[in-house]
Amino acid sequence: MKNKKLLLLSFSISLIYVLLGTIVVLVSFPKFQTFGFSHEHPLWLPLVIFTLPVNILLFGLAMVDLSFSSIFILQTIVFLIYWGIIHLMIKILLSARKKRNKT
Repeated sequence: MKNKKLLLLSFSISLIYVLLGTIVVLVSFPKFQTFGFSHEHPLWLPLVIFTLPVNILLFGLAMVDLSFSSIFILQTIVFLIYWGIIHLMIKILLSARKKRNKT
């Protein structure tokens, strides 16, 4: 049961992080500015800096090809990579905490 919770936690963290990064990149282009959020919004730059590890490839792709299919494929691959990384990091942190509590 604990493994399922860990898997769900890492899934949700990585999904939110990648989706937030995707939205930040897409609103950088005038065609996709929605709900008053654009690259001129004060929160845009901090969000770009926060999500830069996820979006470094997406910025390059968006400059070349701004089609939803290519963005979806790239962000799916990035999501799966980050899901694995976050899952592994949580496991390592929990095992280190468990080991520390035993001693």
